[in-house]
Amino acid sequence: MIKTSFGVGRYPDNPRLCVEEAVKNFRNPKIIFFFSDEKHFCEYAKLINETFPKTICMGCTTYSSLDAAGFEKEVLKAVAIEDGVICSAGVIENANNLALEYSDRVRQSLKEVGETKNTVCVEFTAPFKRAEEYALMALNSVLLRNEVPVIGGTAANTDAGTGPSEEAYISLNGEIYPKGCVFVLIHNIEGRILLCRENIYEPLTGKSFTATKANSITRTVMTYNDTVAAEVYAQELDVPKEEIPKYFFHYPMGRREGEEIYVTAIQGEGSNGSLKHFARVYEGTSMMVMKEGDFRTITERTIKEVLEDIENPSLVLVFHCLARTVLFEDKDYIKEYGKKLADAFPNMLGFSCMGEQLETKNFNHTMMLAVFE
Repeated sequence: MIKTSFGVGRYPDNPRLCVEEAVKNFRNPKIIFFFSDEKHFCEYAKLINETFPKTICMGCTTYSSLDAAGFEKEVLKAVAIEDGVICSAGVIENANNLALEYSDRVRQSLKEVGETKNTVCVEFTAPFKRAEEYALMALNSVLLRNEVPVIGGTAANTDAGTGPSEEAYISLNGEIYPKGCVFVLIHNIEGRILLCRENIYEPLTGKSFTATKANSITRTVMTYNDTVAAEVYAQELDVPKEEIPKYFFHYPMGRREGEEIYVTAIQGEGSNGSLKHFARVYEGTSMMVMKEGDFRTITERTIKEVLEDIENPSLVLVFHCLARTVLFEDKDYIKEYGKKLADAFPNMLGFSCMGEQLETKNFNHTMMLAVFE
């Protein structure tokens, strides 16, 4: 069984004291995950690494962090895995470009872990660099053929992706990687690892359309079915084209891939009626406008299904899109939601991320769980 210790630092104006409080119950951890806002994150990362120089210390900034106390801001939250795992970490410094040159590092980490069964790769990627897909390519160039799944999230900040600030960070062992991706391979020695993806959105009309002109590198769609993308979006919502920006948050796009739908956030409209996204959309992709579903019922179903599979998880890592966090705040549901998760998974730690990654996919507006038996 995995042995864990959790900690919270609530001294936002005193980084050293904040770290001391958060890690006071940590003894001899193999790995520490930590999350905070961006204000003192770099100091937190350095101090945690200095306190545990032989431990893998991996963290990122977030809009809001989550543990048994619920969602909170301006705090430092951390978990130490003390026993029950074998792990090895690495970094892709320049994930904003072709990152396959880092495949050897992934291969070396896999060799150090020595096991592929009941093993997962957890990664955090720097935001605002369009780096997620490149990072996934590098990781999966090794891990996919070895059947080791990838789960991760994009760092966020207190602007929630809507403000001008691009100050957000990822860290491994005290170092900050502004254009990178940090990862750790974790083998659960005595139990399974369950990965879960929860989508609370459903098709608005059921009608789909094809991205006929798109630039996947800039994550921009110019036309759907050879019609200007913004016009197609407006038609689906039955609103004037000039009004569509106010609908972007509540009506994201869905990428249909086989039987699955991956929600993709709309970043904004281009001057030519194109739509910019927070994840890649390729030409030929089938898309649809999505709407919010019955998220309370969906949450209860997700929890029930997870606990039917793994009754008493030793650790649950939660990757929760900041768009969902903001939505639940607006709906005055965030406290109730946090309590539901805490009651079901008392040994949990999570963060509000700007994007979510699972296996080979990058998407948004989604919640994911890494559940360790």
